[in-house]
Amino acid sequence: MLDDEGFAGQLREWLKTLRKKNASVIFATQSLSDIDGSAIAPAIIESCQTRLLLPNERAIEPQITAIYRRFGLNDRQIEIIARAMPKRDYYCQSRRGNRLFELGLSDVALALCAVSSKADQAAIARIFAEHGRDGFLAAWLSHRGVGWAAELVPALTSPALTSPALTNKEKSP
Repeated sequence: MLDDEGFAGQLREWLKTLRKKNASVIFATQSLSDIDGSAIAPAIIESCQTRLLLPNERAIEPQITAIYRRFGLNDRQIEIIARAMPKRDYYCQSRRGNRLFELGLSDVALALCAVSSKADQAAIARIFAEHGRDGFLAAWLSHRGVGWAAELVPALTSPALTSPALTNKEKSP
């Protein structure tokens, strides 16, 4: 997308004007090199002053380090990113300061949000095929080692909780 001249021009304009209107432009990328290699990189680096960076054990490799430096990080910050724990730690870089923080997701939240590997995707497909839509959540939670949460699923999906009478009662003052 950043290589498309039309989109890059529009993005450059948004970066200049939307901040004045108290709006945000949010980027998400798997690799800083996606931005670094684009013609619009200087505008993005200058305009996007708060960055959340994911752990990257390869950050200390010379070629990757050079990219992080172009984004304004120093050697200590790059080392922090290289040693941070994937799917737990995040590095916030902003004008107000820089900080490594832990998102602090519970085991249940991680079971639902931090599933992206090919093995996870295969397990999801298998469990869904075995248990169907209604049984998937409990089976998935058990598979991920949070069986105690799986035991709560029937209570959360019981007809009493989803009945129109309860829904209407909740809406009443």
